[in-house]
Amino acid sequence: MIIRKLAIYFLLFFITPFFYGDENMSVVEPGQTWYLDARSNKSSFSNSKVLYFFSADAYKTYRARMFSDWDTFSIIDSRNLVRLNKGDRVKVIKSKHFEKIYEVELLDGFEKNRNFFVIKKDLINDFKLMEKDNA
Repeated sequence: MIIRKLAIYFLLFFITPFFYGDENMSVVEPGQTWYLDARSNKSSFSNSKVLYFFSADAYKTYRARMFSDWDTFSIIDSRNLVRLNKGDRVKVIKSKHFEKIYEVELLDGFEKNRNFFVIKKDLINDFKLMEKDNA
């Protein structure tokens, strides 16, 4: 009876993570191109996805989200944000702040060919990796 319980616990503890692993978690590497798949409208202030002009602003927002520490959260000037439309593409250049923030180049829109910063979690949740063409 005890052996049967141990076998069940063993299966649940060691085998289950293989089925519920984070298979959607993409590896972010320099040179990759991602496109915004989430619903976003540049003219909407409340429901638009953003890129940050400064890595420090992106990192402060990341820390405030992680630790729910909105009291020490630095207010970010909305003029230091770039609002995106659905379908806008970004190219990853390099990581910053322990791979929590990525420097990206915006490939579409009015601010194209300029470098901005994005939070990794936002990149993975709101963007999709573009497939490489076999041509």
